Amino acid sequence: MDKFSSILTNFANKINLGGLRIDPSGYCCLDVDNGTLVHIKYDNKRDGLILISEIGELPYMNRAAIMRYLLRMNNDANETKGMTLSFNTESGKAALGYQYPLRFLTNEGFEEVFKMFIDEVKRWVSRLEGFVQGQLPEGEESTLSEQPTTDQSSNTDLPPQFMIGA
Repeated sequence: MDKFSSILTNFANKINLGGLRIDPSGYCCLDVDNGTLVHIKYDNKRDGLILISEIGELPYMNRAAIMRYLLRMNNDANETKGMTLSFNTESGKAALGYQYPLRFLTNEGFEEVFKMFIDEVKRWVSRLEGFVQGQLPEGEESTLSEQPTTDQSSNTDLPPQFMIGA
C-alpha cells in the first residue's frame, strides 16, 4: 500500500489537493467537476488500484433493455476500454469500474489512467442521458415502464475540477 499511497499523494500535490487523505483500508474519494465522485481504493488481494464512479440512474422505462446493453458492452473491450459496467439494485444506478495492477503504475501512469477513467465516465454518463430521454440502446427492444424517468445534468468540456470527497 506504500506505492499506492505515494502515487496518490504525488497526484494530490500536483492538482493542489494537499488535504487528500487515504483511510487505513486504502480508500479515498475525489469529487471531479462538482458531482462526479471517483472512489479510489487499494486492492490488497491483488496489490492494485480500483477506480469506481456512478454514471447515472437507469430510467424505469426500458431498464431491462439498458441493463442488457450494459452487460453486452462489458464483452466489448473497444466499448469499455477494459473497464466494467455494473448496476446497483438498491440505488438504481449504473457504475463504471476499473482495476489496474500497481506493479505497472508510475506517477505519470496514474495520471493517464485517471484521465482515461474520467473520460470514459463522461462518455457513459452522456450515453445514459440519451437513454433517460427515451433513446433505446442499439440492438435492444423496448420494455414497459411504470414510472417516469428523471433528467440528469449535462457535462461540459472544461478541465476537471477536483475536491476531496467524504
